[in-house]
Amino acid sequence: MSSLVEQGRWRAIDVGGAQLDVWETGPQTDKPPVVLIGTALTADELLPVARILAADLGRGILSYRRRGYGTAGSVAGAGSMRLDAGDLVALLDELEIPRAVLVGVSYSGAVALQAAADHPDRVERVVAIEPPPVQSASANAFRVANTRLVSEYEHLGAARAADRFLSRLMDPHWRLDVERLLPGAVAQVEADAETFFAADIPALLSWDFGEADAERVTAPVLLVSGTASAHWFEEEIEAIRAWFPHVSHVSLANADHSMALTHPTEVATAIAGFIRDVAD
Repeated sequence: MSSLVEQGRWRAIDVGGAQLDVWETGPQTDKPPVVLIGTALTADELLPVARILAADLGRGILSYRRRGYGTAGSVAGAGSMRLDAGDLVALLDELEIPRAVLVGVSYSGAVALQAAADHPDRVERVVAIEPPPVQSASANAFRVANTRLVSEYEHLGAARAADRFLSRLMDPHWRLDVERLLPGAVAQVEADAETFFAADIPALLSWDFGEADAERVTAPVLLVSGTASAHWFEEEIEAIRAWFPHVSHVSLANADHSMALTHPTEVATAIAGFIRDVAD
């Protein structure tokens, strides 16, 4: 393992009303750093990708947990994509980062796209790995599924509802799989489950990103999907890719929605290639 990866460390940063856990590594250069945004429920899902990029890109790498995750504690009330995007920009301000490459997966892919639309001057590149299918032909089914998740949470509580959700998304042995791929993540999922149900799902259900928002994104966009994922994620990428003037799409063979954990090398290779093709 490279010395860059070994030097990675966590610290808590106050961004005004929210405390964010930030993992940092890599050299300080004049190239914009890569910022990997914590996703919903499995907050550190992108950390294996971050470690690979740190050893490969020669840029600063940051991976952070959104408000309500990690040491910050749970969020009171529903969240929103614009709130998360605002936290991201506040973090860049606090770290004196003028522009960054943004990487998000699933929920945090939506955060990356929203930040690129709301703050185009702060974003050099955007990578959205299977963003939420809110514009595809399956959008209504996706919203119904999330509404049912909220109902399960209200009846069963956060921990049991999270277990049922991940058993369906991954498999009934998700704890063994996740702990093997990301040690310590199971306890973190259980601690953060309240934020997922009380804040993140309402934020997803109220997210109204559309073509007019996409037109405000000036940075090149990379959309990533997996051939083994549910069909609605591929449908979402097909629905939105024409909205962006500078867009690329990579489909990873035999990868599903957990690809950042199960196929981190392939995901990191796609991201690094996109950054080098456009920026270097």
